[in-house]
Amino acid sequence: MQTRIALIADRSGRYAHVWGTAPTWDQFVDQLEDAGCEVVEDQTEDWDGCSKDEIAEDCLTVHQLLNDSDFMPHQ
Repeated sequence: MQTRIALIADRSGRYAHVWGTAPTWDQFVDQLEDAGCEVVEDQTEDWDGCSKDEIAEDCLTVHQLLNDSDFMPHQ
């Protein structure tokens, strides 16, 4: 599994960086779309070399996005 980072948008037009692990980018996109995210861009390479702690400071997990934010999923 590789750490992947995406720029996503919700129904209200708010943007967020979301990180997670998946074998491929397409599988990560599927996870995000199933959660109601509009995936805007793969930003994994922009975070290359950063530790998981550094990523976690500025990016949300899918769980955090769905449970601890004002995220409005696309229906």
